[in-house]
Amino acid sequence: MQEPHVTDLIPAYTLGALEPDEVDAIERHLAHCESCSAEARLNARVGDELLLAAPPRSAPAQVRERLLAHVRALQADATEAAEATEQEVTPAPPLGTPHGAPRSSNPIVRAWRAAFGDAGADQETDQTLRDLMLDPQSVVFPVAGTPDAPDASARLIASPRRDAAVLLASGLHAPGAGRAYQVWLLRNGQPVPNTLFNIDWRGRGLSIVRVSGPLRDYDTVAVTPEPASGSPGPTGPIVLAGALTR
Repeated sequence: MQEPHVTDLIPAYTLGALEPDEVDAIERHLAHCESCSAEARLNARVGDELLLAAPPRSAPAQVRERLLAHVRALQADATEAAEATEQEVTPAPPLGTPHGAPRSSNPIVRAWRAAFGDAGADQETDQTLRDLMLDPQSVVFPVAGTPDAPDASARLIASPRRDAAVLLASGLHAPGAGRAYQVWLLRNGQPVPNTLFNIDWRGRGLSIVRVSGPLRDYDTVAVTPEPASGSPGPTGPIVLAGALTR
């Protein structure tokens, strides 16, 4: 018998609102069903546009402090739960996690994962993203797609007192066999090579961006497709670019 389509569950799936076993079942179906995959890509694109439509704005100080206090409380609860779990038998990780990436117990990281996928995610990225989300000096820079990638968009989360930022990208196409996306920080128009990242089937990916010296020393962040081993200078078309001005 033909496996039934999962169209009714796709909106909740693209919003990250399903349980892990439901996610695994849907991703197994999407791997061989082009009809449902196309529907999922359409939903993901609409979700990206809604998520990234509003420009970043600073919250009032009182609201920000209440939010950060709530996040710290959630983090403390998660830490206590993790310590308690370590004293018991450690369960096996859920099957079907993309690229073998661990599922984060942090609610803030889970929210970003639900929006941007697990491509390239690891424990270091989780920790960096969590630190940035809790840093009151963090700034979110919008990064727009270029004519070579009109559906692409991204956000760079950075703090002036940290040497690592996180880029969250969406709407990218596969860079091609043996290739990956490379991040560049431009200083006075001169590109400085940075980290490489891959994308998932939805065109989403996240990457740590190493910052050498103050972030204000750089004026632009850009992304190009390059050989998977990296390149000392851009060789592919610029698909994402954004000014690093507050």
